[in-house]
Amino acid sequence: MSLSYSEFPVYIGQAGASTPPNEPNGYIPATQASINYNTNHSPNRKQGKTISSDQFSYNGALSADISIDCIFHTGMLSGLDFLKDENQDNFVTIKLGSGVYKKCYAKDISVDISPFAPVTLKANFVSLDPAVGQTISGDSNPYRGEAIPLDSDAVAYGHTCSTTDSTNTLNNTQSQINFTRSYNRTPVYNIGSVNASEMLLDGVEEQMSINSTGLNNLINFSGDALVGSLQIYVCGVGGTATMPDTVELIKFTNGSKLLDESFSTQGGETLVTSATIKQIKL
Repeated sequence: MSLSYSEFPVYIGQAGASTPPNEPNGYIPATQASINYNTNHSPNRKQGKTISSDQFSYNGALSADISIDCIFHTGMLSGLDFLKDENQDNFVTIKLGSGVYKKCYAKDISVDISPFAPVTLKANFVSLDPAVGQTISGDSNPYRGEAIPLDSDAVAYGHTCSTTDSTNTLNNTQSQINFTRSYNRTPVYNIGSVNASEMLLDGVEEQMSINSTGLNNLINFSGDALVGSLQIYVCGVGGTATMPDTVELIKFTNGSKLLDESFSTQGGETLVTSATIKQIKL
């Protein structure tokens, strides 16, 4: 039996909620989703014994790596709740088709912004309590039969986004922006339990790479520190309101550093430059 992509809608619940996501509110306009189950195993070789039916030993809990690609849509209600700074140390529950994956912690995210292309988000999670012991099946009643407010004018594009640059770091012409955030986490294991009970947040780092047509200043050995704020606003067509969950997503504050620069040129073309700004949030 084959299953169509239309039977596998993606929902992400609110931070800290263990119950399945509210489908009309937690929907994600996903373009790709994948799940990889990983057992922590090693060959079970013992001195003086041949390999028997017990070929492997297991040294840790089962985990499931989840990857989701989606477009930004300003009509989304709560599916991106996990992006807020106040929720970065918390988990979410993800539903894919009929499978429910609990205690999902974000590992890293990336946002790509290019002219005349939808703004895309790629998010990678690890689930400490994935769906097990069941067959792969789709959702026979997506969104509980309710209409999803998917308005094409609410899709965010590169040319509908805006920037605030009080530091005068950016050149006037930016052709592409890539933003990444990585989370460093440590699983917590309790005596008497195979699975980790939670993950502690040890660090959060962000960086933004900007391709443009010029550089305002060439850096020295320690880079250039921002003396103000640099922020990217993700908006829909016609200035549709910025999503509440992403207002503070791409924001580099005083103390962030411009640490990498490059430029190149070739016959018949204009100068192409790249600058990378980094900040440590935790």
